[in-house]
Amino acid sequence: MSKALKFTDDSFEEDVLNADSDKPVLVDFWAEWCGPCKKMAPHFEEAGEEMDVNFGNVDMEEHQQLGGQMGVRALPTVLIFQDGEEIARKSGLMNKDQIKTWIESEA
Repeated sequence: MSKALKFTDDSFEEDVLNADSDKPVLVDFWAEWCGPCKKMAPHFEEAGEEMDVNFGNVDMEEHQQLGGQMGVRALPTVLIFQDGEEIARKSGLMNKDQIKTWIESEA
């Protein structure tokens, strides 16, 4: 069972874009002030723990530049990366089952 990583401006390239893994990487862009983000957080964590993926979060308050570089316009936004490339993106509140179904359909 994995725990969510904390992706930062400094770690994003290594942990996501150059990840040394065959597993997809899920990245949740969120902020402390975002109600839907807080509500989705435990669902994101549970889905990540139950699936064969690497996963983590980017705090947009601390890493606004990274969100801008990735074109994040709404919170929460979850991106799926495979082999360093973004393969899917979804914005808005999702529960655990919705997250898992989405990952299975995209990755």
